[in-house]
Amino acid sequence: MKKTLVAIAALASVSAFAQTTVSITGNLDFAGARFGGTQYGNKGITTLTTGNGTSSTSAINIEAKEDIGGGNTISAFYGIDPRTFANDGTGSTMNLGSASGSPNAVTVTALGRHEAYVAASGGFGTIKAGAPNSISLNVVGDSTGMGTSVGSGYSAHSNTQLSRIAPARYSRSVRYDSPSLNGLTVSALFAPGADSAAIDAAGSAYAAFQAPNARRVSEIGLKYANGPLVVSYFNQSQSTQANYPGYYGTSDTSSAAVNYGATKYNWASANYNLGATTVYAGVGSGQEIQTYAAAGSLYSTKASRYGVKHTVGSLDLLASSTKLLRTLQSGTTQINEQVTGFQAVYNLSKTSATYLGYEKWDTGSVASTANTTSGIRNITSIGLRKSF
Repeated sequence: MKKTLVAIAALASVSAFAQTTVSITGNLDFAGARFGGTQYGNKGITTLTTGNGTSSTSAINIEAKEDIGGGNTISAFYGIDPRTFANDGTGSTMNLGSASGSPNAVTVTALGRHEAYVAASGGFGTIKAGAPNSISLNVVGDSTGMGTSVGSGYSAHSNTQLSRIAPARYSRSVRYDSPSLNGLTVSALFAPGADSAAIDAAGSAYAAFQAPNARRVSEIGLKYANGPLVVSYFNQSQSTQANYPGYYGTSDTSSAAVNYGATKYNWASANYNLGATTVYAGVGSGQEIQTYAAAGSLYSTKASRYGVKHTVGSLDLLASSTKLLRTLQSGTTQINEQVTGFQAVYNLSKTSATYLGYEKWDTGSVASTANTTSGIRNITSIGLRKSF
């Protein structure tokens, strides 16, 4: 009888270790937004949005986690981006055709994703393989209370703002985060890239394989979080892309200079909690060689971000200012822009909130024509979000 009880206990122990817990969490955020400024020819556009204008990113997250004993776990995480379906009900976009009367066309976009990875965690730290969030995204996020939302300056324009310095993630990458030692953690990320020449001159063999990160990427990060103080830093390096297939490549195979050269960025962030008020700051710099330009051009980038968050009861008041200056090696200014943002977020509960948002993106130049990427764009929004 005693041996039977021991055997049953052993089986129960093994079963407990082998148990996998599956959870579904997420967030949905919709905002009514008004877009205006010289970028829209001084004509306003009003819409309902799940992108620019919202105070958070919509996502549906599925995670399966298994305890394998000894304080170690194996997990799988998949973050679904529901915004295309939330907007249109289908994973498609419609081309309204040309003035010559060509028929309308529907392009299937598939279901988007955010993070996606398998991970092993334990006393050694955490290793993630797949498409985990980048170290640079986390570090830049420590310099604002707004995350990547309206007014944050992260993605006012994907080619010029902080999303260029700190991409959200790299496909086919591996990330390691060390255990915390008195508040200090060390992180490293590597993406081997897929920078290969096309099999034939026309590149047709790669027509269906535009690798999202053809360039090799490495990131190193440090973070100190202890009490009210958080300080973080990252160093990022991306190799030269020699061949046209890839995220930065183009379909123009007639020119040998269609890709990007090596880039390097550094960024340091800090925030300090004073009780009801948290102050934020971040500064960064880097270099890149844009080889698709006529003779290849070396650019130097300097960026900064400052912010504050103040809480009064259920109300959070946030402000942020982001500046980015990019100059040619000759000293000529290419980009000199600023994003100023404000948010008032009223927390209805721990998982729901309504908000007002405002963003002003000034590229440092003036444009009088509609739909340009120079001049000023304003966004004013009111929205509701719910996490689960």
